[in-house]
Parts: sequence; structure tokens; C-alpha cells
Amino acid sequence: MFSKNLYILPFMFFATFLVSPKSFAQKIDLGINLTGKERIWEKENFLAEEIIDNIKLIQKSGYSSIRIPIAINHYLKTDRHFLKELQKIVKYTERNNIPLIIAYFGHDLSEKNAKKKAKEISQDWVKVMKSLKKDSKNLYIELVNEPNLNPNTWESIAPAIISDVRKVNPRIPIIIGATNFNSLFELSRTKPFSFENLIYTFHYYEPYIFTHQGTAWTGSQNATIGIPYPFQESKMPKLAAEAQGTEGEINLRDYAQTGNKTAVIDKISQIVAWANRNQVKLWCTEFGATENADRASRISYLKDVEEVLNSYQIPSFVWEWDGNFGVKGILKD
Repeated sequence: MFSKNLYILPFMFFATFLVSPKSFAQKIDLGINLTGKERIWEKENFLAEEIIDNIKLIQKSGYSSIRIPIAINHYLKTDRHFLKELQKIVKYTERNNIPLIIAYFGHDLSEKNAKKKAKEISQDWVKVMKSLKKDSKNLYIELVNEPNLNPNTWESIAPAIISDVRKVNPRIPIIIGATNFNSLFELSRTKPFSFENLIYTFHYYEPYIFTHQGTAWTGSQNATIGIPYPFQESKMPKLAAEAQGTEGEINLRDYAQTGNKTAVIDKISQIVAWANRNQVKLWCTEFGATENADRASRISYLKDVEEVLNSYQIPSFVWEWDGNFGVKGILKD
């Protein structure tokens, strides 16, 4: 529930899975992304003690499930202690019954290098799987974060990676998304893979003009700041000069239709319908809004998205604990 003074507190729902032929014993409460180890430019070592300390702090804030984005290939090449440190984290989460997702970041997949990179990703996962126990009840792996290549290419290389993982750990639940950055729309156009124990994921940042307002890395189309959520005509800013002539101009024009809970329900209901038709499990491993948005709007947005995901019984993970989308700074003390 959210407090009257507009500080974020996670809804402590106990999410169940969508109807499915197979079910997992472990169920997921509202989770959060513990970021930092995907940021290879910061050149930090992978230290279990630091990560576990953050997990303890996150638990005190009410989040009970953790997704850790990791530049796995980078750490395998640069940190000889990486696998031992990862083992410590997995052991801690196992002892404390904490669901944990290890997500593969920094893969650099593209049309030109797809086959080569797929082999590299497979080899990396095999190394990770061999270093961990096979009987974990709380561990999940996210095969590749936000693949961005032709859907046919992704669907041709993903089965080989899954097969290689399964050879080492036949029971590990594998999370997999679609192309176009784990787009729910792209996922709704795909056919599920013929493997058991798969969980399908999407990332939710709609409407992008609100969630990514003022973020330099997304370009001039999102240069307009001060966009409220939900849409309030009296508070709407003028289009930033840099956004003129870009998609941002159209997105701001249409924000009255996209910047509300009804739009959130409409979009998420589409992927829920796909999951139900195909009898597969569905998670949302990322949703969030930049700190460039005002506090009240961020809270309203997170609350609405969380409520909708909860209503469809979709386990979800806020992006992120600490960073430019971080909720750490707006949590109630």
C-alpha cells in the first residue's frame, strides 16, 4: 500500500502464476532490480559482501525477490573470483528463501554477430551453471536481457542457448523475452519455444515519453521534462525545442490517451491474453520511471503499473533500487 505522504511502499501481495500445465513451487512477491553490476564502465569488482548487504537493506524495505543484472561475460574475463562470489550470493539467497534472478547483460547481440555471440553466451552460462548447485529452489536465470535483433534471428539462436543450459542443469527455470528490448508487443507475436520450465518476460516502460523524460541516452525525442502522471492538461509542459520534428512531438500530443491507468490495463491485457492462449508463465522483470519525473508522478505511475500487474497475477520487478530510476531515495524511512 502507498502512504498518504506519497512515499513508496511496495504492495505486499503474494502473486500466483497464470494457469499453466506446469507450476513452480517457489512463488514471487514484488521484486526489485539490484543494479550496478551491468555497468562495466564503472570498473568495480564483483563483491558478494557488498551485494548481500544491499539485499538485506532491500528486504527491510519490503521487497522479497531480487533480480541482479550482471555483465556476465565481462566478469568471467576480468574477475577470477567472480564465480566464487556469485556462489556466495546464491547460497545466501537459498538460506534465506529469497527468489533470485541472475540476468545476462552486456551481450552485444546483433544481426552481424548473432551466431558467434550465441555461442559465447552459451559458454558463459555453462560456466555459471557448472559453478552452482543444481537443486536450487529459488534461483532463476534470465537468458539474455533485451535482445535487439531480427525476431527470426533471435528465435533461431535462443533454442541452442537454452539446450546448452539444460545439459548442465535440466531443471533450472529460464526466463526469456522477445526482441525490441523485451517488448510485450513483440512477445505477443511470437510462438512459445518447445521447452519446459520457461518463463516469458516483458519490460514495461509505457508511455516512454513519461518514464524516460529527460534521459540523455534516449535522444532528443524525450527531451521534454515536467510531464505529469497521470495526464493533467493544466500541468502539461510545452514540447522541448530539441524534440520538435521527432516522435516525441507525436507522443506528447497523444499523452492524454496514453498517460493513464486505462492505457496501462489495455497494453498489459494484450500480453496476458497471449500468455493464457499459449498456457505459459508470464513475468515482468522490469518496470519503472526516471527520477527526472516529479516524485508524486513517479509514485502514481509505479502504483498504477504495480496494481495492474498484481490484478493479472504477474510477478514483477521494479527497475531499480539505486540509480537514475532508483526508488531507494523515495522509500519511507
